[in-house]
Amino acid sequence: MGFGPRALKDALISTNPALQELYVKAFSSAEKLFLSEAYNPQRTLFCSLLIRTAFDWLLSHPDAPEDFETFYHSMLRRKQNFYRKHIYLQPIGNVGPAGLSLLDSLQSCVESFFLGLRVKCLPSIPVSSIHCCYRHCRDSDRVQLHADGILNFLKNNKPMDALCVLGLTLLDLYPCETWSFTFSKFLPGQGGIFCSFARFSGDFPPSGCKVVRAGGLSDHVLLRSLLSRKVTCHEICHLMGLGTCRWLQCIMQGALSLDEALLRPLEPCPICLRKLQHVVGFKLVERYRSQTDTASITKSHTALCLLSCCSHRFTILSKDLPCLVNLACSNFIL
Repeated sequence: MGFGPRALKDALISTNPALQELYVKAFSSAEKLFLSEAYNPQRTLFCSLLIRTAFDWLLSHPDAPEDFETFYHSMLRRKQNFYRKHIYLQPIGNVGPAGLSLLDSLQSCVESFFLGLRVKCLPSIPVSSIHCCYRHCRDSDRVQLHADGILNFLKNNKPMDALCVLGLTLLDLYPCETWSFTFSKFLPGQGGIFCSFARFSGDFPPSGCKVVRAGGLSDHVLLRSLLSRKVTCHEICHLMGLGTCRWLQCIMQGALSLDEALLRPLEPCPICLRKLQHVVGFKLVERYRSQTDTASITKSHTALCLLSCCSHRFTILSKDLPCLVNLACSNFIL
């Protein structure tokens, strides 16, 4: 399953002359060569789609893929205040020392992922102060929160300078009675997202994936760090207008299980990266430099995973143009 070079090139650059011109103006020559890896048949920086089981999200959601042109026109119809430059993290419920450490790591990761936006962490608020429904989990005796009540609270209490408010909790979450759980839910156009990291703990272990222990940390600590970053950035991208991705392996692909979420990349594919750059306005080399610096400082398991990816991409983008030519297939460069 996958798309050929021509389809991938059109998805990235567009066949619309105005959007092609926008592409030329938005990116340097080195950045265009870097992004052209999307449609390079011998690509090494990005990976083609991979179906692992008959229950994968890609097979369960055979939707039409969203190219840049579709995204661009959908953004023209949306009324979103991108002049607001703050993302707020709102802990809900008791997070404890482990949760505070996770929030610190998440704050720096999100700020470098969405370079140009500021990320602020708000004081934790108790669940008892929010009007929301709850139930007992079907596969355990733990309490689950209904997402809608929390989302309404976030919407009604969003700071004036907020692009979005991200509610974070270590409690389990469900979106409706027919679903057993969900990792997250967001309000399109309302600037509210609610993410649960409960299933990234040792209480809800993944069924198949194995995580190598590092630095004496337990598997569930590593999982929570890695998956919380993926879910958080994925949902904020949705709130910014990015749809799910079906072009290449990408953080914007959906996940129906912990295993699938764990295997999802930490970074967007070139097509989704162009969408994100269009909204936020960063330079690619500066974004990868920021992520490399952040990963080098925090030294968490997630940061080490990110460091190996982003430092390589930063090095490539920082090289002189002649050194980049081998990355791209000259027959496909705009």
